[in-house]
Amino acid sequence: MPAAAPPPALRWPAETGADEASAERWLAERGTRALIVLRRGQVIHERYFDGHRRDEPVHVFSVAKVVVSALVGLALEEGRLASLDLPITDFLPELGRRDARFQAITLAHLMTMRTGIAFNEGYASPFSDVARWYLARDIGSKLARLEIRGAPGRRFAYQSGNTQLVAMALERALGMPLAAYAQSRLWQPMGAEFDAAWGSDHATPPQAKAFCCFVTTAIDLARFGQLHLDSLNALRTAPPGPKPLLPPHWVLRSTAVLDETRGTVNDIERRNIDRPFARQRAFFSHGWRRGVGPGGEPAADFHAQGLLGQHLLVAPQTQTVIVRLGTRQGGIYWPAWMSELAGLNP
Repeated sequence: MPAAAPPPALRWPAETGADEASAERWLAERGTRALIVLRRGQVIHERYFDGHRRDEPVHVFSVAKVVVSALVGLALEEGRLASLDLPITDFLPELGRRDARFQAITLAHLMTMRTGIAFNEGYASPFSDVARWYLARDIGSKLARLEIRGAPGRRFAYQSGNTQLVAMALERALGMPLAAYAQSRLWQPMGAEFDAAWGSDHATPPQAKAFCCFVTTAIDLARFGQLHLDSLNALRTAPPGPKPLLPPHWVLRSTAVLDETRGTVNDIERRNIDRPFARQRAFFSHGWRRGVGPGGEPAADFHAQGLLGQHLLVAPQTQTVIVRLGTRQGGIYWPAWMSELAGLNP
């Protein structure tokens, strides 16, 4: 990534401190291990804390979901995946043999977390579904335990199992491992500076744990975020410039707020609002989230998040990408803080 020379002095949110030294102390105290800010495709800020380094790989947990989302968009563009309206049983017929109701669940339902599948996403217990899938030696065996709770397409429920099912369907459509497809169609073409890895189970052949277990560096995660800005910018260019790596219309679709009314009874269901009554509430789309403005409107910025304060934010209005990686959340809702930082440094 090209770096601005000299790098500009950033304006910081008021709670962070008036200068860079104060900001660095504030960030370090809250468990930050890396903070990178790109503006218009250039690195304008890059800092690492507590001995962490630029080349150090980091487990970004559920940020992996937007990597899966990008791969789905690429497979659709290539025609290797025909449509998101196909039922999951076209790819995982074993689900339909267990319960015919799985035939009504489409890839679109899975991508938008409206499946009606019973899945415990709790992180506090080692006996929750998400913990069992994370620790599984054979994640394919977990399909036999999935149960249907309600009709698909009606109620949003954030579930890591949905992303895993999408990834397994994608692998079968591609006829190749998810990591190999990510390498050939995403990581190498985007010019990643460092290797990445996708954690897998111990099955034969191994199955990527696609909902959680992506390992990369902060700078390459920022580069991945910049791909989304490049695609959105390509839609605004007349005449069209070079073809972006990610399909622009997929980037629009995968980051857009859903507004469907079929089979719904209230705004929370209709709009896919995650954590609807908390400060961290956000509109969820295809792995990405948008914050909620003071009037209930979707924010312009979109972000991905993972456990321990791993966050990637893309701010189209200011042409900014921000990555914050940490060892803990630190009591901060980082997407709001990152959006404020982007707005202060247009």
